[in-house]
Amino acid sequence: MKRRKKTSSNVPAKGRLRDMSDQLWSLAVKEDWANICAMCGSRKSLNSHHLIPRRHEATRYLLTNGCCLCSHCHQFCPLRSPHQNAAGFMLWLEEHHPQLHEWYTQKIESGLQRKFDGTVNAAYFCGIIRRLRNYVEEEDYVRVVGVKFSQWLEEDA
Repeated sequence: MKRRKKTSSNVPAKGRLRDMSDQLWSLAVKEDWANICAMCGSRKSLNSHHLIPRRHEATRYLLTNGCCLCSHCHQFCPLRSPHQNAAGFMLWLEEHHPQLHEWYTQKIESGLQRKFDGTVNAAYFCGIIRRLRNYVEEEDYVRVVGVKFSQWLEEDA
């Protein structure tokens, strides 16, 4: 019988680790875009949008795969919201952020967003959390992962 490796009792459950990773990625994307909506310049109700959908683990936590948008531009703008008008969003992206559009196009055309050969386990998420720590403010990091887990990650590194 195959035995699973026991995760340290200091490590939260895998679902909680994924939530932490998602929250840190979102904060890092907003920070990367200077906490300003890329479309309208708003600083209110900001969201982090995945260019390539989250279900693709190979690109899920790449900062390049994110764009900071206010909730209106992200969800409700009929002309360029990625959720209301994907084609309009892609045209906007190509015009205003050609390098990001090129990155997106290259990933989609090559199918690289689907190429993930790792294992999505606690160790994977701990690695993501450690990497994203470099892109967020320390107080935000500790708020998301907690003091005890933050200390354990440092000691275990």
